[in-house]
Amino acid sequence: MTEPNEKIRDERMESTGPDVAATSENRRARTKSAILIAIVAVVAIVGVAFVVWLLKPSGNAGRPVPAPRSISIEPTNQSNTGAPGEQTLTINPEEAQRAGIKIETVGERVSAEVGGQQTTGVVQSNSYRETPVMSLVGGIVRTVGPELGQNVRKGQTIAVVSSNDLADAQTKYLAAFAELEEHHKHHARTEKLVAIGAASREELELATSKLKAAESEVANLRQRLLLLGLSSQRVSALRSSSQVSSEVSLPAPASGTVTSRTVNSGEVIEANKELLRVTDLSSVWVVAQVYEKDLGKIHIGSGASVTTEAYPGRVFRGRVSYVDPAINPQTRTAQARIELANPGQQLKIGMYVNVTFGALGGGENIAPTIPATAVQNFNNQQVVFVATNEPSVFIMRPVRLSSETNGIYQVLEGLNVGDRIVTNGSFLLRAEWLKMNPTK
Repeated sequence: MTEPNEKIRDERMESTGPDVAATSENRRARTKSAILIAIVAVVAIVGVAFVVWLLKPSGNAGRPVPAPRSISIEPTNQSNTGAPGEQTLTINPEEAQRAGIKIETVGERVSAEVGGQQTTGVVQSNSYRETPVMSLVGGIVRTVGPELGQNVRKGQTIAVVSSNDLADAQTKYLAAFAELEEHHKHHARTEKLVAIGAASREELELATSKLKAAESEVANLRQRLLLLGLSSQRVSALRSSSQVSSEVSLPAPASGTVTSRTVNSGEVIEANKELLRVTDLSSVWVVAQVYEKDLGKIHIGSGASVTTEAYPGRVFRGRVSYVDPAINPQTRTAQARIELANPGQQLKIGMYVNVTFGALGGGENIAPTIPATAVQNFNNQQVVFVATNEPSVFIMRPVRLSSETNGIYQVLEGLNVGDRIVTNGSFLLRAEWLKMNPTK
């Protein structure tokens, strides 16, 4: 009985063996897949946790965020907006306009530490560049063109005068010219008669003498017409009495500004009367009073700087061109004349100015200057707000200044001549900066 049973069992195992092996293999494959899925899931969870940790908010989380303002401050190190460590202030252009913010350019002034001599002076016109307009004939002024202060060009007609003297001179010139033509004809006939023996040599010499006298008279009368104001073309074209005119045009003798006018249209004038004066104001003189004790330090050719309250940030530079050899016995001063350029005719005749004579052998000591309204204080530090290329962006720049004099500071450090700074309205910028930085 045992052998049949074992045989049956062996047959059963042979019939089921391949299926059981396949099933075991599938189980092992599923187990490996599950392990891989678990590993991927763990890596994903760790990655998500790392990202969450990176994005975790700081300790300020939960605090209310203030509403955005139209003014902000940020550190900058760009050359366009400031040097490293400086701060900029951005303000809405509309608010800047309402606040009346004014931007001015940093000027310059002779430093108080200059070793040269200082005095006062008066602006005068350059006498070497003044030219009067004269009428060489008497008569009636028909027209006068330019007014005081008006610029004229050289050769421009500025007045017309009607004169009987001019008409008489033209009539005399025509008569002398006609007589000269007759002498030319007589001289030519005499030469022909002498050639055929019909006239003597003495008659030819007499005709020649009269011809030369007539030529001299015409030349004299022609020159008189030119002096009276007629052009050479007009004189050359004068051949008949119908061309005689009593009016003469007076041209401007030089380009410049009319600084004097003594006649009006319709006035009767005499010969050699000055009607106007034309002055070239591109160069002026400053006449300064130098005390007797300082005359040894002033020399012709030495430099001088001129300043005026009319242009507080401007220095006009010139040179000494003359020192009066005589001293005023009452004031014990001598006059020194400084010649300097006058661009834009900014210096006016009669203006009072301050003069500083440069020390001989030394350089001119010039310092930038700013008004007191541009200076603000932050924690005992003086600062100014410098304008940038952006109209609404300003740089808060620390500066080192001298003591205030008449509302003006000299800049020792921090600014250069030509920088653009806020003057009116700098207090508003300071207040806005403090609002954004209440702990500073």
